[in-house]
Amino acid sequence: MNVDLCSTMYNGVAKALLGSPYFDQCSYHKKLSAGYVDLYRVRTMDCPNPICRSYFPTFETYANTDIYAGCTLTDESTSRQISFKEFAVVCQGIASSSSSPSPAPTGGLLPPPLPPTPPLPSIQARDNESNNSITIIVAVTAIVVVGILVGAFVYMRTKRKAQDPPHSTDFVHIVDPAVHQDPPTSKVVRSTQPNTNHSTAPTATTTAGTTATRLDSSVTHSTNASSFQSVGGQLDMCDLDMYRLPTADVRLVKALAQGAFGEVWVGEYHGGKIAVKRLLPNKSALPDVQKFIWEIKLLSKIDCQFVVQFIGVAWNVPGDMMLLTEFMDGGDLRSVLDANKSSRSFTWIQKLKVALQVAEGLVYLHLMDPKVIHRDLKSRNVLLDSTKGAKITDFGIARETDDSTMTAGIGTFRWIAPEVLQDGHYTEAADMFSFGVILAELSTEIIPYSDLRNDKGNVYTDTAIMAKVMAGELRPSFATDAPMWYLTLANECLAVDPDIRPTAMQVAYGIRSQLEGFV
Repeated sequence: MNVDLCSTMYNGVAKALLGSPYFDQCSYHKKLSAGYVDLYRVRTMDCPNPICRSYFPTFETYANTDIYAGCTLTDESTSRQISFKEFAVVCQGIASSSSSPSPAPTGGLLPPPLPPTPPLPSIQARDNESNNSITIIVAVTAIVVVGILVGAFVYMRTKRKAQDPPHSTDFVHIVDPAVHQDPPTSKVVRSTQPNTNHSTAPTATTTAGTTATRLDSSVTHSTNASSFQSVGGQLDMCDLDMYRLPTADVRLVKALAQGAFGEVWVGEYHGGKIAVKRLLPNKSALPDVQKFIWEIKLLSKIDCQFVVQFIGVAWNVPGDMMLLTEFMDGGDLRSVLDANKSSRSFTWIQKLKVALQVAEGLVYLHLMDPKVIHRDLKSRNVLLDSTKGAKITDFGIARETDDSTMTAGIGTFRWIAPEVLQDGHYTEAADMFSFGVILAELSTEIIPYSDLRNDKGNVYTDTAIMAKVMAGELRPSFATDAPMWYLTLANECLAVDPDIRPTAMQVAYGIRSQLEGFV
């Protein structure tokens, strides 16, 4: 066993965890760099702690890798040498405590941004074995980052159970209005409270695509609606009353999609077709609703022909809040590209027009005051319409800021810029990297990186993709017949250095200039 590789891995993990406040309450990383752990303390203190145990799946990933299979540690509680695998699985069978963990040393509910993962010691590439070691170390760095993010997520989720929602500008991510997934087989809309102003609607079951349900002020889908009436004052409603529409005028027609946080329906408002987004009944806690309110407020500020149009918001109680937006009849770009593999109806000119319209949408967002960074730009979040063209949607994790940089918040990793994967550093240049990935999708019509293989001929794992993107060693493929100007523009957007990526305005100008030569 190469002891140096084991030490390098131990040092890298220990430094990363010691630099993160989430893991201050844990014991296992304190002496890990020296090759020591205390299994008794790990079993009694760390394993029951949701945050501390959140990193052990990462340890198990290491232990199952051939290169680390022979790594060992010294157990201080018994003075015996144990395998790294024994340490990695020590929490199995130990129940996690349901109580909230001790707070990390931060001033508010949300932990501070994670520091960049310290670079692992480099190994001089003298032969093929050394080169492979370097590749493994890069992958380890990526796994460390992912592991810390898991810990951060567990920390925030656990803390939110014990505290009121924060006054931050993060937004919850909810499925976009045209994801082509199998809709739920049925949706029950329950009456939860009496109403003196309208006749009480009967309990109705809506089967997707068959039965429509009218929402009046007596009908909600939340089982905890009454709790919002008593604590609604704790919510920052962001002056949404000025955009409030009567729920009696909103009619749910067909369920489109359901995600972990929310659901999207085709609806009707005053006879016109709309998209309706709302939280799931079990996601109607105060923090979830507050995030949804922030998302709605942000969208209400945007008036751009290349961004899905905000219509209004309707609710009886905050837990039943519905975001009403225009309906796009063409679905999302990813679904259109998938279908085009057989239909071949989505032409090159149409693709260029979509690219231009998305770029124009980014120009608008990045020039807003304060500017808006989408942070989750991908083909699923570009909606198409037969008459209105392409529009950007889903501002669930978008941010507006007065600063030139920001941290935290992660979108879908295949579209994420390397600097964001590395340390969570966000500027509008991160959106431009994501746009470059969309240009690759428009060219090949496949999911980014899905066609690429490693040295063994296997599909890249998610961790390997992230590691190679961070290192600037991997870019999505482009079609062999893509025009040179298109490849040049896309590669500029995909530059590892965010400072040399073009702005949205430069990209829009470049595409428009080329498009004028076709039409």
